[in-house]
Order: sequence, then C-alpha cells, then structure tokens
Amino acid sequence: MEDLHALIGIEHDLERVSGMLRDAVQRLAAPVVGALEVTCSDESELECIAAFQRHFVEMLLPDFKTAARAPFRTCNIGARYEVGSIGTAEHHFALPESEHAFKVLVVKINAHVAVADGLGGVEYGSLTRYRARSAACGALHALLSGDELPALTELRHTFGMDGVDRMATLLDAQRVPLQYRYLHAAICSARLQARRATLDIQQHEVHSPTLYWVVPCVTLNRPGLDTEIVVGVESVDCRGEEPCAEYHGLGDDPTQYRVVMRGTRLQIESVQPPAPDA
Repeated sequence: MEDLHALIGIEHDLERVSGMLRDAVQRLAAPVVGALEVTCSDESELECIAAFQRHFVEMLLPDFKTAARAPFRTCNIGARYEVGSIGTAEHHFALPESEHAFKVLVVKINAHVAVADGLGGVEYGSLTRYRARSAACGALHALLSGDELPALTELRHTFGMDGVDRMATLLDAQRVPLQYRYLHAAICSARLQARRATLDIQQHEVHSPTLYWVVPCVTLNRPGLDTEIVVGVESVDCRGEEPCAEYHGLGDDPTQYRVVMRGTRLQIESVQPPAPDA
C-alpha cells in the first residue's frame, strides 16, 4: 500500500498507475480479484480504459466467457459513481474460492480534464477534438456553467455533500485561480465520487469476505499520450464484523490544492491535511 501512497498527487503514465496497482494487489495473495471501473462517457477516456484493461484486468481478474477478462464497468456523463453498483459487482466476483478466504475488489474512479499549451501557458479544460476546440470534461464545464440535465443535477448534489457549496468555491477566482478551475473541479469530483462509493460499500452486506480499495484518479487528456494523477487510496476492510475504512490522499476542498510543476509533470499537494470522512 505504501507504494500506492507514493503515487498520490503526482502525474504518472497510465501504464505505471495500473501496473503499480496490479503489483500492490498481487502482494495480498488473494484467491480472487475483482474490479469496478467508473469512467466518463467521453471518448477521450479510451486510453485510460485500455491501460487499466491491459495492465490490471488482463493480469488479475478471473476468466469470463472464452477466456476474456472484464471489470464491472459504469460509463456515464461525468464519471458518476452509481449507487448500488458496488453490490452488484461484489456479488459477481464472490467466487467460491473467496468464501473461506477473501477477495480484493478494486474500485477505480476516473474524472478527467484536458491539458494543452495555450497562449498564456498551460491551459486546462479544453482540447482539439476532430479539428475543433471542445470541453473535456464537458460535464464539469456544463455543471460550472449552470446547465441543466439529470446527470448534472446528480453531480451538483454530489458537489454539495456535507452542506458545502463547492460549486461557489470553484467559481470564485479569489479562492480557486481561473487557470486551475477545471483541474481542481476534476480532482474534487473524483474524490467526492470515491466518497459516495465508500458510503455505499459500508452499507452493503458482502457475499464473501472482501477487502475494497477505492482509488479516485484524474486522467489528464493531453495532445500526446494521456497521463494520470492518483487522488487518493481508501482501504475498506469488510472481512470482519464491521467495515473498517482508512483513507490517504487529497481532500474534497478545492481551495486546498496547490499545483507544482516538476519538470513537465504536475504535482498536486494539499495545503493542509484533509479532514477524516464523517
């Protein structure tokens, strides 16, 4: 787990993130490994999906139909965690081998944001798609623009968890620099969706003992190969009578992120440690 903690907040190649996650899970020697993957519907997330498939799913998950291996996946506008999906995924991967031992179920949630060089330096939030500029993540753009869609209503509710108006914070240039608005929105969204997943896990009765790793990430959609930032790692141990959760990583207050450039790669630091989950 310490190796995964070392990834938090630092931009890495997609293959490195999925590969290190695979190696960490392998060290647990669980007889069964499952995965729930949550991504945005945006076609720009293909590289992220493919990397997780090649470097994690194909290496660890059980065979499924003619030797193919597949995670339980939700793909929707804004990469929203869908309540109840953890219960279905956990049931699917509750193979007999896990009943008298345990299984590991990785919940990987990816928000995303476009990154490109602009006239004023690095710009976040839009990319050249099919020879025209467009938003990525379009859902987060629409949310911050005040648009109305059922998916945006759900996102808006999530950004208001605990009665905190994070939308107002993101739109306040005095609190979140305009240059980083969409980057911070993506980080915050990934963390909040992971919190929703953890709450769902804690209310679900497992079919076989399960150790969950909830891993919120942000894909950086670049003109070249995409990269990825791990926002945090939460372990939820459901192998005993009561779930036990422990989180390491960035919090859900967008004013607490500090952007540092390490050469050509990003590093996101917390100005202060995040408060523990309620």
